[in-house]
Amino acid sequence: MTQTTYTAKDITVLEGLEPVRLRPGMYIGSTGPRGLHHLVYEVVDNAVDEALAGQNDSVEVTLHPDNSCTVRDRGRGIPVDLIEEQGLSAMTVVLTKLHAGGKFGGEGYKVSGGLHGVGVSVVNALSEWLVAEVRREGKIHHQEFARGAPQGDVEIVGKTTKGDTGTTITFLPDAEIFEEVDYSAQVLAQRLRETAFLTRGLRIVLTDERAEGQRQEFHYEGGIKDFVAFVNEPKETVHKHIVYFEGETDQGAVEVAMQWNNSYVESVFSFANNINTTEGGTHLSGFKAALTGTLNKYARDKGFLKEKEDNLEGEDVREGLAAVISVKLRDPQFEGQTKTKLGNPGVRGLVEQAVNQKLAEFFEENPNDARQIMTKAISASRARQAARKARELTRRKSALESSSLPGKLADCQIRDPESAELYIVEGNSAGGSAKDARDRLFQAILPLRGKVINAEKNRINKVLSNVEIQAMITAIGTGFGDEFDLSKLRYHRVIVMTDADFDGAHIRTLILTFLYRNMQELVDGGYVYIAVPPLYRVRIGNQELYVEKESQFEEILVRERVTQMEVTDRAGTSLSLTETRWGRFSRALHEFEGWSARLKADFGNAAGNFVVAHRLIESDASVSEDVERALAGIDQDGYELDVVSAGPDGFEVRIIELETSAASHAAVPAELLRSPVYDGLRKTYAKLADIVGPPPFTIAHGKKHARAETFEELRARALELAKQGMQVSRFKGLGEMNADELRETTMDPASRMLIRVEVEDAAAASAIFSTLMGDQVEPRRLFIEQNARDVRFLDV
Repeated sequence: MTQTTYTAKDITVLEGLEPVRLRPGMYIGSTGPRGLHHLVYEVVDNAVDEALAGQNDSVEVTLHPDNSCTVRDRGRGIPVDLIEEQGLSAMTVVLTKLHAGGKFGGEGYKVSGGLHGVGVSVVNALSEWLVAEVRREGKIHHQEFARGAPQGDVEIVGKTTKGDTGTTITFLPDAEIFEEVDYSAQVLAQRLRETAFLTRGLRIVLTDERAEGQRQEFHYEGGIKDFVAFVNEPKETVHKHIVYFEGETDQGAVEVAMQWNNSYVESVFSFANNINTTEGGTHLSGFKAALTGTLNKYARDKGFLKEKEDNLEGEDVREGLAAVISVKLRDPQFEGQTKTKLGNPGVRGLVEQAVNQKLAEFFEENPNDARQIMTKAISASRARQAARKARELTRRKSALESSSLPGKLADCQIRDPESAELYIVEGNSAGGSAKDARDRLFQAILPLRGKVINAEKNRINKVLSNVEIQAMITAIGTGFGDEFDLSKLRYHRVIVMTDADFDGAHIRTLILTFLYRNMQELVDGGYVYIAVPPLYRVRIGNQELYVEKESQFEEILVRERVTQMEVTDRAGTSLSLTETRWGRFSRALHEFEGWSARLKADFGNAAGNFVVAHRLIESDASVSEDVERALAGIDQDGYELDVVSAGPDGFEVRIIELETSAASHAAVPAELLRSPVYDGLRKTYAKLADIVGPPPFTIAHGKKHARAETFEELRARALELAKQGMQVSRFKGLGEMNADELRETTMDPASRMLIRVEVEDAAAASAIFSTLMGDQVEPRRLFIEQNARDVRFLDV
């Protein structure tokens, strides 16, 4: 790797950190799951920038049992020398000041995706704690932070081996900021896979220590060629070779990879400096123009198109196309703060020239591939022309002409699209009661009969001939294909409402497949929703509540019942379970369960259970002699402990239950007591004991009592006591509800729950639609086998 200058002189400071904790959504989008995962992306992006600069070949992301996260790279390491005008180490400044980094005029980076430079400092501000370790200039530099504030100066804590450089950031998201702090390894894996595709040769490893150390590695020497192969994996390709080429000018570099498949949808993804430009931009415009022009020229030159035949249109040549366009620019210009549309004018010419030249060369060198591609495009052209007639049948004459609307549509009275809602309802899914339950002023109902045609498997002319599809297009009002006009959208909420059974789930998926594949602007614009009926109806005395999800049910139990309970610990100390205490206890218990699962995975269930159940965890024993003293001091209630053997490698204990005389053994290796996992478990156990006291516990709720031997049992018994006396009814489907119940639970804006359909990873979404709804059976079988174990709750 070539070394370039990267010191404190390259760090430019624009402003401080103060606003981040006050308005986190301005910096990471939200405080929900998307914002939580964005913290990891920000740190990873810094490591990727080092890779783009030719200074890093590896990123390791580790999710720890307590839901903290470590990101380690092998780059140059954050500078640690003094920034004179700040009077601080560059390492401290980068971690505590907004817009401080090597991307604002310094020579630290030639190409970077972290344009706004708020990355790691925002992560610091929104973390309960953060530990930074920089390996640079032969030394290991260490600094700790709490909610963005340094807990001391930068310290040198060791020496590195020769050539070992890089940055390691470990942080725990702040539970006071985020709605939840439980990472999804699947969500992270999708983003990290995409990043590895776009950064050829970079090795990214994701390890989830919460799930028995599951490890995924993403490393693609083929770069975006492998990306295209991934997109096409569940499909049958039209031609053998992936088209790949690259070009470079003073403006920047471009890479293009593409391959056609036998589907009827295009999957074209564009990136600028590894940023997913979901709204396209000049690079995508150049690609599309050159692609259409090159195919038309080849078709004319080789006689695929006759003299009197019309040229191929863009949608013809892109039918079934999987393509990735990636540009790397020194000074990218993005439109808007979201950085999802590239605005550099000169990039269009760069891409257009590369595609014109390189694609023409590919056709000449691979005539068989070219012929198959041409056959596919001409077939698409003929289907498009046939679809025009079908499209005419679905074209809506005017937004105010109700006579052109489907006969089965129960339209609303209001004509303002921003206030209007369209419920697309499964025929048997409260079709009649939905019309009775609606507010006629602003809610329209469109019942569908039977299953909608699968838009993934069928060409557009056949899709448009389906009566249910025609009804949807006409009711929605935007038109279709090249006539699509978002300004003519008649309802700003298009709500899919189906039964909670297999048929209902299938119909919902078919509707979403059609909307995503053929009217994606509705999804991208946030106009598509799924109606979520409640899981439970809860009666507490004269009060009746509807509950949409399990977590909300627990909130009701805690608010109405748990807060009235009193808990007495082993020492006889009593306390009340306030909502604040219960929240702290639940978060710490979740962390404890993560450490416990990892300990059992590493050392076995017997050893993991013993150190907790018999309270060895309450001591600081780390060697066998300490263990014998610690066990001797334990109050052995109902059992007898006998140390069978003890030595430098560990100890073995026999446990005898006095009531039954049953005996069992537990062997605890010495490395368990010295392991960082056990240390994390001990610290979390102490945190729990600080919140609710040491186990066992007695729980009192009025005249009712329960005993809990462990922290886990304390939570379970408290919730069991809370449920007593409540009437809980579970809903299975919309068809079970009458009009009043349907209105209150699913259609009344004041009480209903809707899920907005959003796509964060377009490539992964496209692949999943193709896998689950496409023609290939084997990829679908493998997908189900691999993901069935991740289903936490299946309600059909």
